[in-house]
Amino acid sequence: MVGRFRDYGKRLSDFEEEILVCCPQCDAYGELRLRSAKILTVNSEQSSPSSIKRITCQHCSYTKQQPKDAQRNSSYGILDHFFGLPLWLQTSCCGQVLWAYNEAHLNFLESYVQSRLRERLPDDTLGWHNSSLASRLPRWIKLTQHREKVLQKIQQLKQRL
Repeated sequence: MVGRFRDYGKRLSDFEEEILVCCPQCDAYGELRLRSAKILTVNSEQSSPSSIKRITCQHCSYTKQQPKDAQRNSSYGILDHFFGLPLWLQTSCCGQVLWAYNEAHLNFLESYVQSRLRERLPDDTLGWHNSSLASRLPRWIKLTQHREKVLQKIQQLKQRL
């Protein structure tokens, strides 16, 4: 059991470079990857601040690319907010849905949940703020009484990788 968790201000968006989703063609897992769009100008090539997501399935070779738009969740569970596809890493837990974008996100959740001491540190530029992922986790994940069940479900999700 990890004794201490330190919140260094990681945000949910820090885990969006790779999102595991259910492939719409074969129902295996596909990977959404973040790509910066390149803009060709007369003199040079520049990176655009907007990002493009591409889904590729290693099982059936399904590929689709589209720019970022907004969507979140539905009655079908948690969906990615780029293509609206169900997340590969989600399961029912304590009457709620436990979900993660990828293995790094799962590891973050596991580290947070199994820690007995959880510390927040101020941001160097913003000071104390409430935008970190740890500060935004739902209460049911933070409760001591749910610790063992949540950790068990995290292990089940890790087996899906």
